[in-house]
Amino acid sequence: MELIGTLLVLLGLFSRHTTAAPVAAPEPDIGIGISFAPDSTLPLLKLPYATYRASDYDVLNDFYKFKNIRFAAPPTGALRWQKPAPPIQQAGIQTGDVGYQCMQATPEFLKIAYPVLTIEPQSEDCLFLDVYVPAAAVRGQVKNLPVMFWLYGGGYSLGSKNFFIYNGTPLMKSAQNNMIFVAPNYRMGAYGFLAGPTVEQQGVPNAGLWDQRAALQWVQDYIGLVGGDKNAVTAMGESAGAGSLTHHLIGNSGTLDPLFKRAILQSPAWLPQYDPGQLQTQYVSFEARAGCLGKGLACLRAQTTDAIDNASRAVILAQPYGTFGFGPAVDNVFIKDLPPLEFARGNYWKNLDSLIIGHTSNEGYLFTSSAPASNSDVKTLLTRTFANATATTLNQILTMYPEPGLFRKYLTNFLRSADLIGQFIVTCNTRFIAEAYPGKTYNYQFSVIPGIHAEDILFTFWSPDIKLGPIQLDFSLSFLTSKNLATGWQSYLTSFTRSGNPNTFRERGGFPATSEWQKATVAAEINVLNMDLFGFSMKSDEDTDAARCNFWKSSAYTGRTG
Repeated sequence: MELIGTLLVLLGLFSRHTTAAPVAAPEPDIGIGISFAPDSTLPLLKLPYATYRASDYDVLNDFYKFKNIRFAAPPTGALRWQKPAPPIQQAGIQTGDVGYQCMQATPEFLKIAYPVLTIEPQSEDCLFLDVYVPAAAVRGQVKNLPVMFWLYGGGYSLGSKNFFIYNGTPLMKSAQNNMIFVAPNYRMGAYGFLAGPTVEQQGVPNAGLWDQRAALQWVQDYIGLVGGDKNAVTAMGESAGAGSLTHHLIGNSGTLDPLFKRAILQSPAWLPQYDPGQLQTQYVSFEARAGCLGKGLACLRAQTTDAIDNASRAVILAQPYGTFGFGPAVDNVFIKDLPPLEFARGNYWKNLDSLIIGHTSNEGYLFTSSAPASNSDVKTLLTRTFANATATTLNQILTMYPEPGLFRKYLTNFLRSADLIGQFIVTCNTRFIAEAYPGKTYNYQFSVIPGIHAEDILFTFWSPDIKLGPIQLDFSLSFLTSKNLATGWQSYLTSFTRSGNPNTFRERGGFPATSEWQKATVAAEINVLNMDLFGFSMKSDEDTDAARCNFWKSSAYTGRTG
């Protein structure tokens, strides 16, 4: 189970080098926008700072792919822990061959998978994005196409737009080329989410969120050049990607336009980071490991990539089971408080058209150690996780998640702990967001066995053939029809991107068949579209029960009174 979970949660990975050397081909004299050079069948996209040639043309599906377009300057040296700067000027024609994933790290419970992260080069110079554009849009035959903007997950410490499963082709095919697909990288680990008082004073916390916003701004500025509609952007993310998008909804207490009109939030996850003392302790640990104890960001900005990388990986590797260390943090400027509290106060962006929000059926399994065998083990876990909580609050949590036994709610302490962790970091988040946008959300539960965190991504990006580097995995099995459970699921997502309604263009005639996805109604539980091996049907979601989720929506576990 852990190996399966490891492979699934690592959806978005790869590895290392430095800055790009532009291709030496002369730049044709064209205006800003799309053009075809006489010597190439691949189109050119000329931006104010560089010209990019499409990397390839998918003949079968009739779209072009532009790879590794810079959307910001390399965030190195003095630009570490700053908002992303405008992209550098580059002469000649860029082919998309140059591009890196951001620096990667894994906690102890996932360290077995770290070698997978080094298959592709990684670098601090990693702020690139890919764009899939229908050929008809490139030729100017269609305009104002909606945009699907994808953010990968990975615990805010690992991930990449280049991970083998994150291929926009099946989604473009599902949309029948009636959309554009965009996927950026963003800084992670200490590079993207170093926080605390020192960073607030000497730099910018949550740099990874600002990277994501810079990529969204790139879409606003340039997507019209390839036939896209900047006013019809659907931001889609899973796990840390969905958790990031949730934080964009509360940016500046909801006064900052998140730069998207719709959202697809798959298992929105984050571990609340709000305590200045704890954030500063983590910062000092990182600072010391990087050889800069007491010397601040000036020293850290002057350090080598290897020194920063080793320090970031060491901090993350030392985290307790199921946690990743770094992540979105309260910084008192961009993120002024935890999302559930901001939602409860009404401090969030209201002007979204619609949302899809969901989770898997066993979210907590992957993040729960098999160690909590006794009731005292669970108490120890709670004391560590909720260090600021009062004894009364800890007892309240133990009451909500009672001791296991035969004929009781939980059979084992593992199942008890997994339920607690799953609700705390994922499933109740889906309820909070549905409450914030009444009448606008379509909620789901992914229940295909084993239903662990990130498993739904296999269906979101399913394709008959998947390539892992030089290895091709062939899933063209006889019992899989061209219209199946995965293509049905994909059709809901692309229909939503195209119209704001997952039913409008959903697949018909598949096996199993899709069904009408009703909007969520928030009561004691939320009604959701359930997806399992038998197909799609509406059900009441017990993982979103009001009694326990309302506790997590409060500030009780933080030890604060307001």
